[in-house]
Amino acid sequence: MIIITGCAHPGIVNIVKKAKELIKRDKVYLVLGGFHHPSLSCIKEFKELQVEKVAPSHCTGDLVREAFRKEYKENFIESGVGKIIEIK
Repeated sequence: MIIITGCAHPGIVNIVKKAKELIKRDKVYLVLGGFHHPSLSCIKEFKELQVEKVAPSHCTGDLVREAFRKEYKENFIESGVGKIIEIK
């Protein structure tokens, strides 16, 4: 499952939880888009929700983007306007 957000005003963790509930999947391959300035604790929650890859963009905030980069390492995808991401 891939979740794409514009700006996650309801909360990115809430969106991931609801998507998993609706689609009935345990794992999330990728969450991509604006995470709307989440707290740093969302990184731990993403891991618990079995989110494999992340591509946070514009409204995530620099501090949280860097924390995602450190935690997700090769599963962090740099994203933004004009970025092309191939999913195989």
